[in-house]
Order: sequence, then structure tokens, then C-alpha cells
Amino acid sequence: MNAVRQGGALDVRMLRIFEAVADSGNVSQAARKLGVTQSAVSQTLSQVEQILGTALFDRSHRPFKLTPAGIALSRRARHIVDDVDRLVSDVREADLASRPAIRVGMIDSFAATAGPAIAKRVTTAASQLLLWSGLANSHAHALLNRQLDLIVTSDTLDDVDRIVRRAVFTEPFLMVVPAARKKEFEGASLLEASRLAPFIRFSARSHFGAVIERYLRRSGHVPLPSLEIDTADVVMAMVAAGVGWAITTPLCVLQGRASLQQIAVLPLPGVPLSRTIYQLSREGEYEDMASLVFQTSRSVLEHDIFPLARETIPWLRGSIELC
Repeated sequence: MNAVRQGGALDVRMLRIFEAVADSGNVSQAARKLGVTQSAVSQTLSQVEQILGTALFDRSHRPFKLTPAGIALSRRARHIVDDVDRLVSDVREADLASRPAIRVGMIDSFAATAGPAIAKRVTTAASQLLLWSGLANSHAHALLNRQLDLIVTSDTLDDVDRIVRRAVFTEPFLMVVPAARKKEFEGASLLEASRLAPFIRFSARSHFGAVIERYLRRSGHVPLPSLEIDTADVVMAMVAAGVGWAITTPLCVLQGRASLQQIAVLPLPGVPLSRTIYQLSREGEYEDMASLVFQTSRSVLEHDIFPLARETIPWLRGSIELC
């Protein structure tokens, strides 16, 4: 083989294209295999032959036959391409090995609103993200049983030791009523609201529902049993359909935003009530990832969710805010 001409150097892309043509003996088949144009393949072959100063294919045959120089290059090119592919794979595996898998539990309203943006950012730092949504109680048990690594919840697990508690944000409770009956409910007390329409409960087996039930008992008025529902979007749908009214929060309203046109959001009558959402994790475990999820959650809330909540419910102003 003639000496390599000055002013040019082979690269892996060139060798990969050469090998594809050598395997098929056909420029068009090689182009389809590599997902490039026939022109790109032909130009690359010409460039390789110019760099090496010799013909690599006998083009008088169909399919192409390798020349002695082409055979010599093919023997080495295949190993070089395979080695580079293995190198890339090894580097990627090493990178994934350095990034931990993380299992996160989020209450439904948080997962449905802030969850997608948080997941998108966190996955760049984790080899795998497992995300659970659902009731706070099930997440608490999963954290304690090591089925989850951190949870975003309203239940602080105050009676459990060695838990890192990070306060994320606070939001007020409010009242949602059918839009067509907004004027009837404006200024009504809880007792008057219960006389106007049935009260739609969040399930008392959820931490969220239990907080509302305690508030109603302290207010001296517990509406008669009616519908009891687990998820905010279903509660919003029931209110939108005119079935009754409910006590909820801004995030839950956003979770049920498909019903926004058919509901009205009013301040909660009587003593104000709010909830704080926390991120909980175990001491000494996944500290970097826990910090990343916490900071990401605050950023998503401040820049994406809070502006949307205040646009949807203008009178909220600063009553929904980061801790």
C-alpha cells in the first residue's frame, strides 16, 4: 500500500462507512444501513482512497470487490470500529454507574402539577427515576420500609426519628363551588354552604382529608356524610357537575384544571387553614439527590406553578409561597 498522503487523516466515521460498503459491496445499501445519502458515502470513499493513495474497491465488479489494499484496511478497520463502539459503551456505563437510581413518592396534586418538570430535570442526574403518586399515608409507609428514598408530602412523620424534613411551600385551603351558583355561596358560612348543597369530602383515610375533617370539627360543624373521594381531579369534576361543593387547595384546583370553567374558587369562610408540603428523606442516605430534588422543586414551584395558580385564582396573591 502506498504511503498515506500528507494533509489528511482517517477517522472512525470514514472507517464505519468503508466497512458498510465492504460488507455489502454496494453504495446504496451502505447508505440505507447508515442512514446517510449515497452521495455522502461515495464522497467519503473517495476521500479515504485519496488519503491512502490507493484504490480500495474494484468498481468494475457488481457488487464491488475489495482490492488487496481494501482487504488489508478491512481487517484493521473492523477492529478499530468495534473498539471505539466498546469504548463509548464503557464510558456511558461508567457515567450511569456514578449516577444513583432514586425512588420518589409525591402526593397526587404535587405530582400532577410540578411533577413533570421536576422529573425532567432530575433524570439528568439519576440513572433511573422511579416516581410514585398517590396518598401521603402509603408514601410514608414506603419511606419507612425503604421502598422509597424520599417523599413529598403533607405528613411530617413527627414521631419518627432520623428523618430529614425540608419545608417546601405553604398553600391555603379554599372552597370550590359550582360556577353557576357562585353568587349563592359568596359570603356564606360553612353551615350555610352545607344547606345550599352537599359537601363533597376528600377521603378521611388520606392525610389531606383528615386535616379537613379536624378543621370542620374545630369549627363546630361537620356536614352530613355525602360523597367521599380520593383524588382532586374527581372532586373537581363532581363540583363542576353541580353535585356539591368542597374544601381543597390551589394545587388540587390545578390538578383538576379540566373542570376550571365549571367551578368557582372562593376563600374558605371562618378561620383560615393552610398546609405545608415537606420533602422527607432518611438521614445519611441519598443526600445529594435529596438536595437536588428539593432545590428543583422550589424552582419549578416559583417559576411555573405559583404564577399559574395566581393567574387562575387572582385573590391568592402571596398566600401560596415557598417556605
